[in-house]
Order: sequence, then C-alpha cells, then structure tokens
Amino acid sequence: MRLKKLGTALVVVAALGAVLANSAFAAATTTDVKWYTGASPGTELSGSKTLTASEEGIGSFETKVSGTQITLHMTGTECIECKIENSGGVAVGSGKLKFTGVTVQTPAKCSTSTSIETKALSLTADWMIEPFSYIKFVPTKGEEAEFAQFTLTGTECPLKTTVIPKGTVFFLNINQTGNQEATQHVNTTITVNNEAGGTLHVGTEAGMLAVTLNLSIGGTAFGTH
Repeated sequence: MRLKKLGTALVVVAALGAVLANSAFAAATTTDVKWYTGASPGTELSGSKTLTASEEGIGSFETKVSGTQITLHMTGTECIECKIENSGGVAVGSGKLKFTGVTVQTPAKCSTSTSIETKALSLTADWMIEPFSYIKFVPTKGEEAEFAQFTLTGTECPLKTTVIPKGTVFFLNINQTGNQEATQHVNTTITVNNEAGGTLHVGTEAGMLAVTLNLSIGGTAFGTH
C-alpha cells in the first residue's frame, strides 16, 4: 500500500515519544520517495553521495541477558563508509554505524570496548506511518542477521559474555519530506522502533537503542521527496 507524503513537520522531539506511545499506528509501510539535493525543491540525486552522522546528546543501548540488565551509554555515533543513492526508484544507502565513547552503566564493574561498530548495513528511506517518515537500517546479511556485537569484561564483572543484537532499526525523520536541509535530524527509541516494525533483539529480549543523529552530505542541502 502506498501512503501520501508527509504533511506536518515535527519541531519538538521531546513530544514525539508521547505521541507515538498513545497512537494506534501499524508498522511502517513503503511509499515512493527519492533523495533530492540542493535548495528547495532540489533536484533528484544522481549517482551517490557520502553520508556522515554525528550524535546529539548521549545515546544508549539496553537489553537483558539471563535476566541481568545491560545498559550501555555512548557519547558519539559515526557513519562509516556510508553512501546514499537512488536505486530502483527509491532512496537507499549503505554503510556502518560506529558508536564511540561507550561505557557500561550496568552491570556494575563491567567494561567493554570504547567503540562498537555495526555489521554492514543497508538503509531505505521509503517508509511511513502517516504523518511520520522513517529510515530503516538492515543488516546486509538479512533482516534477522547480526546487527552488532560487544563483549562484557572485567575481573569482577558478574556477566562476562558476548552480546549479539540482531534485527532491524528504524530512525524517525524529524523533518518532513520535501524539506531540504544541510543537516537532517533523525532519532530512534524503543517506541519509535517498535511502532515502525523494527526487530532489534538479543535472544528473546528486546534490544533498545536510543540515539539522535544529525545526517549530512557535506554542507549541501538534501532530503527526500
């Protein structure tokens, strides 16, 4: 089913969680969008562009393993070898996310690598739950393949184990389609991902990624139509 394009811009990210939590939205479905570049209304992107990302605030990841709560914080997120292009009539892309400044909040006395890089990902920007649009990040090896992994270590760590989140993650576009900006703001939370139909998990437990990103292609305005 094709849905009409986004009609209302979101300007207050803080209100988003409450709006989604109280909605009866179904999972996101595809719509027809392409990447456009340049001043509004822009021109259809030809070829590919390098996509970069920077994190706003502190990101987090939460899950449980054997009943034990695991919470990571990260102070930065980068997009590694990321490209966007129009293919098959829709806005797509590829690359990896790299989380930096990673610390273990729980369990106590555990540590992990200060940076965690995802597996190779593909992304598609043609998803919508009216009036919201989304970018879907999917492991290139499949929707339920390994998204990333990290290992908890430490001589007094009560849970020395390797944690492997699998599945997909949806990021919500804060700007409406047709909005050309040098920086596009997107975010994901457990609510955003669940409402859109994301499947991030660790075993039978949910994987809860929360991060807000600024996406750029080098100062040139871009967006989806």
